[in-house]
Amino acid sequence: MADNMFRQDPADALEWRSLGSETGEKPPDALRAFRDITAVVSHLSGDTLAVEVAASLARRARGRLDVVQVLAMPVTAADAWALIPDPARVERHARLRREAAERAGEFSRMLAGRDVQGEVRTLEALHHAPGTVAAASARHADLVVMGRPTGSASQARAAHRYFAALLLESGRPVLVVPEGTTASFPPGAISVAWAETAEAARALHDAMPLLEGAETVDIVIVDVTSNESDPLLASAANVMAHLRAHGARTHLVTCSSRGSSVGHTLLRQATRRHAQLLVAGGYGHGRLREWALGGTTRELFIESPIPVLFSH
Repeated sequence: MADNMFRQDPADALEWRSLGSETGEKPPDALRAFRDITAVVSHLSGDTLAVEVAASLARRARGRLDVVQVLAMPVTAADAWALIPDPARVERHARLRREAAERAGEFSRMLAGRDVQGEVRTLEALHHAPGTVAAASARHADLVVMGRPTGSASQARAAHRYFAALLLESGRPVLVVPEGTTASFPPGAISVAWAETAEAARALHDAMPLLEGAETVDIVIVDVTSNESDPLLASAANVMAHLRAHGARTHLVTCSSRGSSVGHTLLRQATRRHAQLLVAGGYGHGRLREWALGGTTRELFIESPIPVLFSH
């Protein structure tokens, strides 16, 4: 394998090496593995683009797309025991249902206009968090797609709660589409954040239908030592061989963070390589969903300008 060093401006915090590339034969119809997709909409500004991306994948895969919208309609303890429902709460719930019906009609017309099979479902979260309800509805899917708004802090917090629940509770890969992204989909260039973890291995496997069809795939490792016997290098070489067996064109790239965070290093490398998708393991635990995600996972979710496929 060729060993060529490429260095950027020393003033920059990122340094990377390309350790060569290998190419296999691409199999046909790779995307058909994503024949059952669920798009979760949370009434935030990034929903429409997320559904468009999901519809594009479903159409290419000749599959179906279910759009799930969850209405947050909590019932307080007092309400649960009340003999006479609170009129204000009843009216609010009726308004939420009317608005949801209008949005469902818009998404149904979007699917029909793109010749995509599927349905729009509206679920009401009365006694559970909306993210938990969404995660339970998506456990059958091959892929879950959601949007990430770039507007207000309140929208960002709401999206983060949905994402944490989907990642940690659904058991399915979650594709996060940032609002306003111009990356084409399915992607031609993909960066895979590789580490010797079960989460990274899961993400690699879940992204395989996209990796097989990409023009180029970077296997990215951060802060690896220069020792050729470093186990992370050996592991990355095995990943390249695995992808080559699946027909993917791969490049092994190492990044030196030089004091920057791992998340920022991955994002800067993806930008430098014109990646249209980042694949990463999602780290966290379930006790405190909105705060449980690891630092790198949070950074990639909040700051990535391109779609990210997470697996846990």
